[in-house]
Amino acid sequence: MLAFALFVSMADAQTTPTVTPARAPARTNRVDRTLNKANTSLNSANTSVNNASATGTNAVTTATNATTAAKNFATQVNTLFKKPSDGVVNTTQITVKNANFAKVKKLTAALLSCNIVQDAKMKFSPAGSTVTVTHSGSTTKLLQVLQKKSDLVTDDAVDNVDEGIIALTLK
Repeated sequence: MLAFALFVSMADAQTTPTVTPARAPARTNRVDRTLNKANTSLNSANTSVNNASATGTNAVTTATNATTAAKNFATQVNTLFKKPSDGVVNTTQITVKNANFAKVKKLTAALLSCNIVQDAKMKFSPAGSTVTVTHSGSTTKLLQVLQKKSDLVTDDAVDNVDEGIIALTLK
């Protein structure tokens, strides 16, 4: 009977229901209350979904902000350790003879571990390799720091030292 009353009231607003006039308002009121309850439930569910979506969006935004902050912090820390102490950035070309790829790679790694070195780029060739180093301080200071870091660079291995140039022959 409830379904019939719902059908009649929803089918056409212009059609007069065929139920008796004394009972029509009671059935219509029940249908209206049922529809209102259903509508309230849907609104509540919709609000819950919107809240969950907002919470998820906030979590993603928070994670993104934390990642950005961590990257910025890492950059700042790296800058502190790699910043030249005298404010001047120098470039030195290191030529390496009598070295296989493993030795040139080991030399480059030793250079990158030096606190005065900002960057080191290696070019390998069996005839003679080069490592271009960006650093603070003088070329002589770079050589001194490198000798402390690497057992490959002994006094006997050094062929030439001039500002911006170091020539090595590894044994």
